[in-house]
Amino acid sequence: MSLCDSFAKPGWRYGLLAATAMLLGGCDKERSLVDLEDFVLTVHRDTVPRVDPLPEMSPVESVLYLSDGVADPFAPSNVFGEGDVEAEPEPDPLMPDASRVTEALEKFPLDALQLVGTIQIDARAWALVSVPDGQIHRVVEGNYLGQNNGKVIAIDLDQSALEIEELLQGPTGRWEIRPTRLSVNH
Repeated sequence: MSLCDSFAKPGWRYGLLAATAMLLGGCDKERSLVDLEDFVLTVHRDTVPRVDPLPEMSPVESVLYLSDGVADPFAPSNVFGEGDVEAEPEPDPLMPDASRVTEALEKFPLDALQLVGTIQIDARAWALVSVPDGQIHRVVEGNYLGQNNGKVIAIDLDQSALEIEELLQGPTGRWEIRPTRLSVNH
């Protein structure tokens, strides 16, 4: 008789139930928390905690400070020194005017602009400057162009050139003039 045949018989359930009851029969002793509480109380009963002694402290020497007639130790001259205090720098005369309205050619870098030619109309010199998108702008003395506050100082009709002064911040933070020339042969 095979195992499958034994499950096919009507009494197989009772046999399984009887086997389970016999296995669990050894666990019928009732347990409670009393065993656990007894164990916790007895396990450390003979253990004595050991505490290291505190280290010996050396006596602190007290110093009495009398401020009568003595300089303030927290005065700025005592903290920072006499020589470290700098005078206010003078305003930079070359600093660009931040309130000045920017002109159309100031949004392009100077090397992107190209001088196309110069003309004279009614004793006034004009320069023709081409921007990267191909548009041509008329420029006179005093106009600004380039991204470094470049101001047109002179228009040379004979050599077809522009004399420009750019303002750049130097390594010290002060503004410096850098002369630049833009010519047709650029």
